[in-house]
Amino acid sequence: MSRTGTPLNVLLVEDLEDDRFFFQHAFERAGVNARLFIAKDGVEALDYLQNKDHFADAHQFPRPDIIFLDLKMPRRNGFEVLQWMQERSLLAAIKVIILSGSDEPTDMELCRKLGAADYIIKPIDTKRIEQLLKTDP
Repeated sequence: MSRTGTPLNVLLVEDLEDDRFFFQHAFERAGVNARLFIAKDGVEALDYLQNKDHFADAHQFPRPDIIFLDLKMPRRNGFEVLQWMQERSLLAAIKVIILSGSDEPTDMELCRKLGAADYIIKPIDTKRIEQLLKTDP
């Protein structure tokens, strides 16, 4: 999905290099009108959302329309990122999709309580990425 020809801004927050590689590959194969930005952990995600440090240029690093957020990361995990976003009302404007290797019902429930729009168990495939990006954020 794109807004009247404008590409979606998608932020992937993922600490594992292999998972970032596979997501990027599936993202490219999905062929949607979107730009992908990457944060390697929860701290970088918060820096991105606040346009801090190397994400300071808001033109180069625009506010995402959709965030694909890993849960289990060092420094700040996905739960902490969701909590931070919820405290700032950012979830109202940004669709967050959880990517996790965990199929624990307690993880899924907590993500829902913190405002996540969807919960996807890894690995994620090209068709699923395309489907998620073609749905209104």
